[in-house]
Amino acid sequence: MRGNDKGIARRTFLGAAALSGSLAGPAVLRGIDSAVAQEQRAKEATVKRLAFSVAEYRERVGKVQKEMSHRGLEALLVHNMASVCYLTGVESIAVHKYWLCLVPASGDPVLLAQDFESHNAQLSSWLEQTETYALGADPIDATCQLLQSQKLDKKTLGVEMGVLSSLSAQDYLRLRQAVPKARLVDATNLVPAVAAVKSPAEIAYLREAARISSAAMRAALDAVREGVTDNAIAAVAAERMFRAGSEYCCYQPIVTVGRRSGVPHSTFHRVSIRRGDPVFMELGACVNRYSSPLMRTAVVGPPTEKMERMFAMCLRSVNTSINNLKPGATAGDLAALSEKALGPLPKGWVWHGIYAYSIGLGFPPEWGDCDDIEVSKGGKAELKPGMVFHCSTSIRDPLQIGMTCSETVLITEKGCEVLTSLPRKLFRQ
Repeated sequence: MRGNDKGIARRTFLGAAALSGSLAGPAVLRGIDSAVAQEQRAKEATVKRLAFSVAEYRERVGKVQKEMSHRGLEALLVHNMASVCYLTGVESIAVHKYWLCLVPASGDPVLLAQDFESHNAQLSSWLEQTETYALGADPIDATCQLLQSQKLDKKTLGVEMGVLSSLSAQDYLRLRQAVPKARLVDATNLVPAVAAVKSPAEIAYLREAARISSAAMRAALDAVREGVTDNAIAAVAAERMFRAGSEYCCYQPIVTVGRRSGVPHSTFHRVSIRRGDPVFMELGACVNRYSSPLMRTAVVGPPTEKMERMFAMCLRSVNTSINNLKPGATAGDLAALSEKALGPLPKGWVWHGIYAYSIGLGFPPEWGDCDDIEVSKGGKAELKPGMVFHCSTSIRDPLQIGMTCSETVLITEKGCEVLTSLPRKLFRQ
């Protein structure tokens, strides 16, 4: 594709039929004979690895289109990399680039990507074609051209926005101005709501991720001792995860020690472990972009009464959540039970109040997959078989100490199953 081509072009994969039409750019494969097509298919088949069957991807698209119909949407603009991957299979570490999966009311979706990034579709996307825009070109112009070519520029369009969307606030305003006759509707939660209930194939990946997370946490716990740095513990965990088959993680291993353990979302920083220090850890191995987090706490030497009290509160909360995670349960009711088991926090201690949240397919910086499904006070979501949760409680006395415990948990037809596997206790090293 020419670097100065500012319009949309089409990149064809797996020997798709010859292309034509106004979107076709100079790099389009025209008039491919069968021998060339067969050769191209053979070459690409050696690198393409679909995480799921084409049938499963089409089933996902169908569920999204059914929900679009319920909401009166004639097309959906999907911009969150996790949602784009969920529907097309495409993966890239460049989640900051502009990505668009255009889902029509019926038929296959259309993937729009920067030409430089579009080659990733050859590795993992089930779609045979990707619409592209050149390096330096305006992705909003390309989006408008795509909408016009599909005769959607005057329709009711759902738009996926939010903090994880590749559509910035500025670009959304530009898009709204560029298609003034279209009605743009916030549909940020549409794909995540569909993705919250996992298929057997997705659950299999989460099981494998849970196995790796558990093994890595065991290795990290075994490495905890006086004089070792938090970096060294994180390195042990990371090596174990990657050697066991994890991909790059949504979060790097979180290891925070001593007084730093009392600071939310702090992590390793070349700090040596001293006798009496708590070591607060959170890991989440990733398999085909599905993460299964696990949190544990260790203490070097005998724990203080305060540590034991704080950890006991975490444990009561997590155990209560797990004992009540089941189909038909309401998130808010479950949170009330866990809150009661937790008990009142002493003055100055902090806890964010989310006892479990939906997890699944993700890219940095997030392994949660549906903000609307979390076990917290007032939550309205109803739990269903196939949902998977990170069930956790972390309590901190800021700049003093922190304690934590968590599991990855699958909702089954009759109750729940804990996927991670490690004793649920305060480890003493």
